[in-house]
Amino acid sequence: MQKQTGMKKILLIFMTAVILLAAAVILWMALRDKDNGRNSAGIVVSDEAVEWNKDLEDTSGGQQGIKIPGYGDITVNSGDTTWQITLLNPEGNECYFQYAVTIDDSDIPIYTSDLIEPGKAITEFEVSEPLEAGDYEIHLNISAFTMDDSLTDLNGADVKAVLHLSLIHISEPTRQAEIS
Repeated sequence: MQKQTGMKKILLIFMTAVILLAAAVILWMALRDKDNGRNSAGIVVSDEAVEWNKDLEDTSGGQQGIKIPGYGDITVNSGDTTWQITLLNPEGNECYFQYAVTIDDSDIPIYTSDLIEPGKAITEFEVSEPLEAGDYEIHLNISAFTMDDSLTDLNGADVKAVLHLSLIHISEPTRQAEIS
């Protein structure tokens, strides 16, 4: 009789340990996915994107569909790896955007964003390597995806613009003052 009672206690302790271990693993996975910006379906939404509520000129002519932002000439400092270019998913879109930034005829992105929600924008990002001063053709390759767990590909766009990389000019003092 004592053997059965002892076995029941051991089994109860073992089952409790298994349940606690399973709960700890589930909690760890949930916290890890949250830290990676992933939702429960494993979709990575950019935590760098901020609310964007500036008015943009509507050139759609009233047509329905995915709104794609246009870009004029863009200027950044040569040698910098932090670029301040706004990568926008306009408000009213019913899809995620993902940007892949390429230069000239290269197929290798120097920056790829996480998914950007409608009405949000990444306003600054790090490129993989600095570029020398000069003019380039920048390609803002926009991929659009449904906002459900399937992330189905939708129509995207390759927005081209002129990228000016200017030399950085450092001001030097033109005179010396004496401080007493």
